[in-house]
Amino acid sequence: MTRRDALKTLGISASTLALGGYQATAQGFAKNETMNIGLIGCGGRMRRALVPGLANLPGTKITAVCDVYDDFLNSAHVVVGGRDRDVFKTTRHEELMARKDIDAVIIATPDHWHAPITIDAVEAGKHVYVEKPVTHKLEEGEQLIQAVRRSGKKVQVGAQQRSMPHLTVLKKRLDSGAIDIGKITRVHMQWCRNIGAYSGDPKYRITEDQVDWKRFLGNAPDQPFNALRMRSWRWIWDFGNGPLGDLMVHWLDATNWLLELPLPSQVVMTGGKYHRKGSLETPDITNCTMDFPELDLQMDYVSSWSNNFMKACTVIMGTEATIYFDRGRYEVIPQGAGTEPVKPVSESNIASKGARGADFFSDYNGETLHLGDWLQAIRDDRDPLDTIEAGVQAAASCHYGNTSYKEKRFVQV
Repeated sequence: MTRRDALKTLGISASTLALGGYQATAQGFAKNETMNIGLIGCGGRMRRALVPGLANLPGTKITAVCDVYDDFLNSAHVVVGGRDRDVFKTTRHEELMARKDIDAVIIATPDHWHAPITIDAVEAGKHVYVEKPVTHKLEEGEQLIQAVRRSGKKVQVGAQQRSMPHLTVLKKRLDSGAIDIGKITRVHMQWCRNIGAYSGDPKYRITEDQVDWKRFLGNAPDQPFNALRMRSWRWIWDFGNGPLGDLMVHWLDATNWLLELPLPSQVVMTGGKYHRKGSLETPDITNCTMDFPELDLQMDYVSSWSNNFMKACTVIMGTEATIYFDRGRYEVIPQGAGTEPVKPVSESNIASKGARGADFFSDYNGETLHLGDWLQAIRDDRDPLDTIEAGVQAAASCHYGNTSYKEKRFVQV
């Protein structure tokens, strides 16, 4: 299946794909008004991915930016055009939420702020796009779901695989029965990178007077200012969720969606700091296994920072065939019986050229597609693709895995 064939299957044109599948309707939002958006958490993910992704979409305007770190706040203000027009900036998200001229917010803070700010936003009447994982702690999930559903606001969780064109085709073909790989007994997920020889902790020239440190800490334990812990928050337990919350959650959310999986019944994770030594706390080598005995299914996730064989991909293994997918393609490979060699690929969909297992691909913009679905959901008054329930479920498996690792035990769900 070619990229053009895939677009025909989805019923969209190449020009629409460039806009993320999003079309500003004649009626538009709020009687043809532009949707005003505030940005909260203006680090690299926001400035280098989400802002450019939003720039491709019609009917939107960034009117406010918020960050606790002066450099990120001022940089984002410039990136969104603050030198040429009035763009509100603040270090306190409550001030942004209080503005009546803001319809929606995009949240790309460290993980420990995701749930609190999302709750504050929907209670203030704002629609929300929030980066994954949507929770930092297991107990935040139910409170978050209740707040979102009570508000009626549209919340999109930023695991953008659900909007990627080839995986949209794969989902349709699995649901219709056009692809049937037999009984699925195992799913393998991985995200492996090779960072080279570890040269010690990163060095950051950030001083405490540049940061609202108490505000950064939020609900985390009180502690002295530490630039390394602030900037490398993904690998610090107080603020992030390690490789599972950063990367496994992507494949997990996609696989939950493709196969309509429940939560696992048992989770165990092993690993350690075997390559990336120093002050960062989370493991760099992980092996997380999730069991679904009622489905006769096991799922595992592997990550590494010292070897990138097969890079980032998921493999769904059935009795009749195997599905391989990454962020640029999927392939269906018929299963040989016994000791027969693996048969040639019987079906594939290449959404973007590039090496297998790459982190990103150039022929489409995943952020534009996923943001576009969120904006269209607001206009159509429907749920977006990656609902708050789906985000909480994917994050929960990450929390179970991290609990297993930290407490050195099997976690029964």
